[in-house]
Amino acid sequence: MKDSELLFYNKPSRRWTDALPLGNGSLGAMVFGTTLEERLSMNLDTLWSGKPNYTENPEAYENFLKARELSLKGDNATAQEILREKCLGYDSHIYLPLCDLTIAYKEGGKETENYKRSLDLTTAVAGVSYNVGDVEYTEEWFISKEKNALVGRITTSKRSSYNIYMNCQLRHTGYTEKNTLILDGQCPGEMSDGRQQFEDQEGGMFFHAGVRVITDGDAFYNGSAIYIDYAQETYVYLAAEDSFNGFDKCPVTEGKEYKNVVLDRLDAVCNADYEALKAEHIADYQSLYNRVSLDLGSKDMTDVPTNERLNLFADNTDDLGLYTLLYNYGRYLAISASRPGTQAMNLQGIWNHRLVPPWGSNYTVNINTEMNYWPVLMCNLAELNEPLVQMQKELAVAGKRVAKEFYNADGHTAHHNVDLWRMCAPALGNTCWAFWYNGAGWMSRHLFEQYEYTLDKEFLKNDAYPVLKSCAEFYLSMLVPDADGYLICAPSTSPENHYLMPDGDELNVSQTTFMTMAICRDVFLNTIASCEVLGIDKDFADKLKETYDKLLPFKIGDFGRLQEWYEDRPDEEPHHRHVSHLYALHPANLISPNETPELADACRKTLELRGDDGTGWSLGWKINFFARLLDGNHALKLLDTQLRFVDEENTNYSHGGGTYANLFDAHPPFQIDGNFGAVSGITEMLLQSVDKKVRLLPALPDKWANGSVSGLCAKGGVTVSLDWKDGKLQTVTLCGDNRTVTVAYNGIDKQITVNGSVTLNSQLNTL
Repeated sequence: MKDSELLFYNKPSRRWTDALPLGNGSLGAMVFGTTLEERLSMNLDTLWSGKPNYTENPEAYENFLKARELSLKGDNATAQEILREKCLGYDSHIYLPLCDLTIAYKEGGKETENYKRSLDLTTAVAGVSYNVGDVEYTEEWFISKEKNALVGRITTSKRSSYNIYMNCQLRHTGYTEKNTLILDGQCPGEMSDGRQQFEDQEGGMFFHAGVRVITDGDAFYNGSAIYIDYAQETYVYLAAEDSFNGFDKCPVTEGKEYKNVVLDRLDAVCNADYEALKAEHIADYQSLYNRVSLDLGSKDMTDVPTNERLNLFADNTDDLGLYTLLYNYGRYLAISASRPGTQAMNLQGIWNHRLVPPWGSNYTVNINTEMNYWPVLMCNLAELNEPLVQMQKELAVAGKRVAKEFYNADGHTAHHNVDLWRMCAPALGNTCWAFWYNGAGWMSRHLFEQYEYTLDKEFLKNDAYPVLKSCAEFYLSMLVPDADGYLICAPSTSPENHYLMPDGDELNVSQTTFMTMAICRDVFLNTIASCEVLGIDKDFADKLKETYDKLLPFKIGDFGRLQEWYEDRPDEEPHHRHVSHLYALHPANLISPNETPELADACRKTLELRGDDGTGWSLGWKINFFARLLDGNHALKLLDTQLRFVDEENTNYSHGGGTYANLFDAHPPFQIDGNFGAVSGITEMLLQSVDKKVRLLPALPDKWANGSVSGLCAKGGVTVSLDWKDGKLQTVTLCGDNRTVTVAYNGIDKQITVNGSVTLNSQLNTL
């Protein structure tokens, strides 16, 4: 149904979170659809402040040892103070907005009729249409991956006049060159603490953007604008580039050529036929988007604007097509924001309009960056993982220095904030977020999972294993015995959370935490498995196995919950948005209802005590938790909460998560990770690759009694299509090239060999 693949509105955008996103992984745009002055807010994935700027901390290791000794003796308060004062680093740099492309219509201020703006998820094309008196205005916008340019068409039913110009918040100059409107600028270099202002307004990378038009009217260029007169049809093209030349190269002194490439791209795109460009764009996009199709039913809400559907959903959740729309939108965002050769998706994907965005719109790797990529492999989009893979290779280089300097450890590490320059050191501020050395370990799970989904041994050998081994070496260096002889990573934190001491003091540093130990376990197991698959490094794998058996085991604490801290302590904030110690349940596979039921019950109790509210991304993670606990109805309850309409942009760090009018995830403010957490959670409700099995409909909610999905991927190198009726599986089709997997449904487990395709019934018998 079209109501699951079209966003549309009958009013122009009032704010940025009403606008509609376009992207090709590198170039991003937010289309406002405003009628007085149409605005497209533009971004470039590599446009960041700063340059490679590693700052040494020669006191870090010595003081880390002091803090470790105190923590092991139980004096975590003093250990925390030493870590905060002596063992932290510096702030990450900031992801910056490129410019606003503005079309000022001569008749735009007059009253409009028949207004509609839309984003078609089947084509990745945005549209705007309305009437001013007897004149019909239409716009069509897309971003070409092949030509790496924004492409637009403006048509009016009568000849009209309008101006086109660019606004930019960064230092820049504007001029005309070769019938092209040029924006030439430079990013800030250094910034002051707290990210409130830039100390060095220049000193950063250079950038260049160009706009060119083809019109049936008259076009006049000057240094600041293009004046269009007496036109009925105008094609608008924008290309941009910057001097970024790698995470370890200064973009000022070692930057790449960035000016001529903009003119070359504009030449290429302007010389192409518009309809051919559009067809090429749609074909490229659909080659990815069409791999998966989900049908959960529909009430045919095609004629109801998307924002109104969100409002109606608050009182009546029968709009089944809205779930599918959110699912398809998340896949659309991934395709639009992460392509081979681009940067990995940051906190806002590639879309940011603020000079100083929340949290710098950087990579927050204590969950948010990883969540961005949760649905990629399972939704048959392995190519989109490439930027994250490349990022981890670069972190493996940058993080070696940090591991050695801060911990005298082998291998590499990354703390909670990462930027374009691959900052791996701890940030400034509170130890509850800054002193957390598990970012590289967590992200390495994505590398091993890519092998599990694709069974690509060359990828495992050349790309994944070197990073995994380096992570394992780091944890081997960090482990020390506790008082009972168990090996622990000491000291540690549980991201952004605090616990209470008996005297009422709030602390966040503990001898270790069970999230840290879960990530350590996960890294060891994935590295061991890689060694065995590749038939290499047996001695190293044996050392990991021997060490693994000595690791501190999971514990069940008060109230039957999974223990978070080394000593079972009450939470300072019982409903804290992070539930990091359940990493072992999801995204890892260390705890499951079928294999470790007691620990799974402790995870459930933890979630019950944490509560069902939270920020947007927190709700997204909880959907996945309850899917792994095989509780589809509870997972759906959280998905319903995530779909609550958030109308204002504000910052609520603990609660109030939901969805903006354009379906962006509301932390609030906007963070894109919740969109991807929802897609992953919906997929996990329908298909899971856990316990070395392909589980069909493991957490199907009662409301989704009838439906179908096709093209999903499961570990073992197979794609899965299935349909169900009255809550029961009807058929499942597996496709693969000489693959053998164990399929599980309704208490039945069967080993199935697939060479081509195999269709099974509800008893898992071949049809």
